[in-house]
Amino acid sequence: MQTSKFQLVLVAALALALGTSLSSSPAEGYPAGPVVSTGSSPIINSGGAVSTGGWFTVISATEDHDLVVTDVVLSADMSGAGSPRFQLSTGADVGQLFVFGGSYHSGGVVHLNLETGIRIPAGQSLMMDTDTTNTIRYMMSGYLAQP
Repeated sequence: MQTSKFQLVLVAALALALGTSLSSSPAEGYPAGPVVSTGSSPIINSGGAVSTGGWFTVISATEDHDLVVTDVVLSADMSGAGSPRFQLSTGADVGQLFVFGGSYHSGGVVHLNLETGIRIPAGQSLMMDTDTTNTIRYMMSGYLAQP
């Protein structure tokens, strides 16, 4: 059986089309698809330190996008400890952690990498309250998402 040039070109074209359709898409640094904002900067970061009790805003969603917090980093003074509580600005509880200082029972930095994240609805904030006079340092990051 003899193969014609047309058949060879057809096989090559089909192989190219199949290879293109099976190739992977580029990696994304945050979830891709309709959940991520189409804004120019969908990543939001916040950080600071607090040394008194009482509720305060840690990070806020914009008025037109939800915010999904994906990373939380907390630390306490070297000899201190604290138990920060988190809730949405609506009063809905999100969670509570216990943070040891570096020289307090071999404590250190708490780093949470949340697979599903904490969703903060558009126009709302994530609040934190501490039960200590020791300084609690925090850093949070996440991405804007469609409500």
